[in-house]
Amino acid sequence: MMKNALLILGILLFIAGPAAKIYHLDHADNYMIASGLGLVMITVTAFIKKK
Repeated sequence: MMKNALLILGILLFIAGPAAKIYHLDHADNYMIASGLGLVMITVTAFIKKK
């Protein structure tokens, strides 16, 4: 359950970065940093083995 929540949050963060760049939002660089964190979260949840 927690793994799915982290995966969804990671995907949303990953999409937020490029979307902020496309729509020229303020502080788009911060959104790109969040996007990188989202990618890390997706990668980590992919490698966590199920108990």
